[in-house]
Amino acid sequence: MSPKKYTISKPLLDLRMTLGEGCVWDSRSQRLYFVDIDLNTVYVYDPNQDKYGYSHFDKNVTAIALLEGQEGLVASIEDNFAFITPSSLPQPLLHRSQPPEEQGALVSAEKQYVVIPTSTVSILPTEARLNEGAVDPSGRFLAGTMGKEFGSHNGRMWSLRPAVDGKGWDAPLVYDNITCTNGMAWTDAGEKMYFTDSWVKEIVTFDYDIEQGTMSNRRVFSDISASEYGYPDGLCLDDQGGVWTARWSAGKVLRLNPKTAKIDVEIDIPSSWNVTCCIFGGKNLDVLYITTARCSQSGDSPPDRTELGKLYSIEGLGYRGVERGRFKGTF
Repeated sequence: MSPKKYTISKPLLDLRMTLGEGCVWDSRSQRLYFVDIDLNTVYVYDPNQDKYGYSHFDKNVTAIALLEGQEGLVASIEDNFAFITPSSLPQPLLHRSQPPEEQGALVSAEKQYVVIPTSTVSILPTEARLNEGAVDPSGRFLAGTMGKEFGSHNGRMWSLRPAVDGKGWDAPLVYDNITCTNGMAWTDAGEKMYFTDSWVKEIVTFDYDIEQGTMSNRRVFSDISASEYGYPDGLCLDDQGGVWTARWSAGKVLRLNPKTAKIDVEIDIPSSWNVTCCIFGGKNLDVLYITTARCSQSGDSPPDRTELGKLYSIEGLGYRGVERGRFKGTF
């Protein structure tokens, strides 16, 4: 059976992001958070107000996650973990039609985070920076790096959690030999983990030990090699177990059947190229939000791909998402 095909012709927000990424839906506030890694920016979009805003930091904020017991965000920055305090969260101040530079007349975008001290996280000369992260079903925040050289297997991943003695934080190394850490998700029971290793074009699964937070029995779920589908980037699941994968250097989002890994939905964004992340949001978790980038590690984008670094959305797909895990730690 051929996949269902959809086309998104217009962006939701024209933000001119260099590397839009890391989208997370907050069902409590009904807001979408996402980042522009290269411009050290965290964005918020409130669909009920149709407004957005942003906060700017002194380092790359590469991934974010919600907290279970308090406001704010846990984040991976370029070389460590960090806590973005409630006072540093972006606020929806600008109408969708207003350009980002108008926020400067309303409030300063310059904000600060609190670095989370650990004894294990350090970026080696062979690694570029931390790149992607997600919270597991037990409330740990996993984040991993990308190699400095394209295709190298120098990336590593740590798992942030409260220390056993209740004092401070632990972040054991949980995985290595990664090319470029990207989209992660867990099934409802938490016993299977999906992980994207972008530069080898693989989405893999692991058996996941919820109690210990460890991964084992690596299996390739999807390794689509056709150039028209680019590289797998961000990832999310729907409530039927389907795997939605953003495709860098392809201008697409795909849904992969959880049993066969075959493509059963294909979303094309014909004016974009580097599609980076996707997440279901909205009151009923039936709106798919999609981030894109202007930068490229694999050459320039085709000349007809002119709508780069923007936020997109699509409704009416017939699927609903599942909420992301929240970090179970108090700062």
